[in-house]
Amino acid sequence: MTKNIVWKNLLGQQRAKEALGSAFTHGSLGHAYLFCGDAGLGKFQAAVELSMAILCEKGPDVPCYSCDSCVKIERNAHQDFHVIAPVTLEKEHKSSDGKLNQEGWQYLSQSMLEKINNPYAEGRFQGTASVPVEWVKEINHAVLRGAISAGMNVTIIDDVDALNKESANAMLKTLEEPPANTLLVLITSRPQSVLPTIISRCQLLRFGAVSEADIKDALKNRFGIALSPAADEAVRLCMGSPGRALSLCENSGNEDLHDSDRLLALCVANDWHGIGAFVDERAVRGSPEENEKLLIRLAYGVRNRFLSGIAGSTTYIDGLDSAYAGAYPASDCDSVERLIKACQDAITALRSYGNVSLVFVNFILTVMEIIHGK
Repeated sequence: MTKNIVWKNLLGQQRAKEALGSAFTHGSLGHAYLFCGDAGLGKFQAAVELSMAILCEKGPDVPCYSCDSCVKIERNAHQDFHVIAPVTLEKEHKSSDGKLNQEGWQYLSQSMLEKINNPYAEGRFQGTASVPVEWVKEINHAVLRGAISAGMNVTIIDDVDALNKESANAMLKTLEEPPANTLLVLITSRPQSVLPTIISRCQLLRFGAVSEADIKDALKNRFGIALSPAADEAVRLCMGSPGRALSLCENSGNEDLHDSDRLLALCVANDWHGIGAFVDERAVRGSPEENEKLLIRLAYGVRNRFLSGIAGSTTYIDGLDSAYAGAYPASDCDSVERLIKACQDAITALRSYGNVSLVFVNFILTVMEIIHGK
């Protein structure tokens, strides 16, 4: 019986749906894929739905979400389905020799269950997140063992770029010589940070921005978020990322929306005293979500000024502060690219380290170099 994937929960991503769906229907799926794209686009959701379709016991339209296999995957209890993602371990999760104890293994299982059930939620870490090497070795053992109850053995590795050298090498051995009936789906928002030896062994599939209409519909009908000015702004600021829009909606209403403009104005004015006060203020009163929203809005302002500039307009979209006008020439593509990358890097650092002062100081030094050349 020929089976077809019905993408029930993946927003947008028509190109990815067609590529994976066609390969699945014709039995030509590769043994390893690397899903690339911005955070919150649905890469993990796509990996889970693909896994469910592969292991689903019914048909012809899969996954069915009702068979024993689908239910087990949603509970993170399927013997032939494995998920790895960075986590922040506490002392109680490790034994005296530094290895995972029983509580640590339970924590990993529970964390992955939450991730499966909330695939668009963006991870928040209070400390440096990592993937324990013994976890990778355990999954490797399960892959090499082969499928137990189904015809395929499927493994998802989220944020594969976060693997340390030892963990990456352990996974590389499996990628080099995977057993028959094995599928590995690797996911990253930073393909440039993935080892070239890993990339060379995978089929790359890029995920793009989701339309504002699709995101608005999902916020209202799937996530139960009432459409409002705050939700509209979240959709504008998210840059096509449903996960980021969801995060912004869940943490809206507390941030001064003009702080990003104020910070850029301080940088343009070379006002180090004001910058210092700003950083201290954010460290005291800004939550991780609020600080991330500030950086997203700043990146959005840079993008809008660039788009206005190339369109020959002298007005700025959404009435953004005139500070952007003094930061760099509107047509300076290099500065635009560097500023947006600085915002993205700072967001990633906030999620990983949690030290607001250090992240903002490093971010501001980068911005000052872009604006003033030093």
